[in-house]
Amino acid sequence: MAVALPPMRSLRDFLTDAQFSSSTFNNMDRMNNRIIKNLIYYQSNYILTVIVIFLLVGFLHPKDFLIGTISVAVTLTVFGVAQSHKPQLAKIKQQYPLLVPVAVLGSAVLVVHALASILVFLWGFVMPLAVVMMHPATRKRNVKNKFANTVEVFKEDVSPMNIIL
Repeated sequence: MAVALPPMRSLRDFLTDAQFSSSTFNNMDRMNNRIIKNLIYYQSNYILTVIVIFLLVGFLHPKDFLIGTISVAVTLTVFGVAQSHKPQLAKIKQQYPLLVPVAVLGSAVLVVHALASILVFLWGFVMPLAVVMMHPATRKRNVKNKFANTVEVFKEDVSPMNIIL
C-alpha cells in the first residue's frame, strides 16, 4: 500500500468553472461529506495552495515568520519534554484532552506575542488552513468529482489526504 499524490486538477475545474454555495449547517452529515470528498478530490491543489501562501508570507515577513515559527516549535518541544518527564502531565492530558492543546497554543501565543510576531505567525499558518477549509465547504461537487471519489474507494494506493482524514 503505497502513498501516492493524485494529479493536480485544472485551475478551471478548481476555481473558474466551480459552483459555490453556502454550506447547509442544518444538515451536518451532508456538509461533512461535501468537505471530505472535496478535500480528497482536490488535495494536490490544496497542498500547492498551502505551500504558496506559506512561502508568500515567509517572503513578505521573513524575520517575524521565522521568530513565530521558532517560538511555537520551542513551546511544543518544552511541553513534549515536560510531558515525558512528568507522568502527571500525561495523566492530565488523558483526563482533559482539550486542555493541553489550548494551554500549548496559549503559551505559544504569549511567546509569539511577546516577540511581536503574532500576526505574521497566524497569517502564515492559519490562513492556508482557512483557505483550504473554505473551498471544500462551499464548492459543489461535479460529476467528475463524484466519479473520481467512487473510483478512489477501489484503488490500492492511499493518498496523503486519506491518511489525514
